[in-house]
Parts: sequence; C-alpha cells; structure tokens
Amino acid sequence: MDGYSISQVAQRTGFPASTLRFYEQSGLVRPERTPAGYRSYDDHHIELLSFIGRAKGFGLSLDEIQGVLEAEDND
Repeated sequence: MDGYSISQVAQRTGFPASTLRFYEQSGLVRPERTPAGYRSYDDHHIELLSFIGRAKGFGLSLDEIQGVLEAEDND
C-alpha cells in the first residue's frame, strides 16, 4: 500500500485514530482510499495535520481552522 495507514498517521502526529476519522468526517482532511477501502494518507496530510495541531494549540476552533484552510485554497 502506498502512503500511510491511519495507525501510522496517528503515531506520527499524536492524534488518536478516532480524531483522524472525525477530521475526515468534518472535511478537514480527505485521505485517499485503497481498493480495499482503507484510508491512505500522504506527506501532505501529515503536514496538514501538523498545521491543525498547531492551530488548535493557538486556541483556534475547528470552524476557524476550516476557514483558514479554505482561504488558503482560494489563493
């Protein structure tokens, strides 16, 4: 499998797998899926999750983080 599994990403980022699933449901992170249906994350996802962690550390809500990410996508 190319990319990282959810357990590998959880270990690398410090986010529990349940939080990663929640972020996916919220639309913050959109991992690819393998043919078997497993989530597959890449280095971009790791960087994105690192940003989310830092933003939460500064006190931003998930809605505010989503707004920042959308603004970045529009640039």
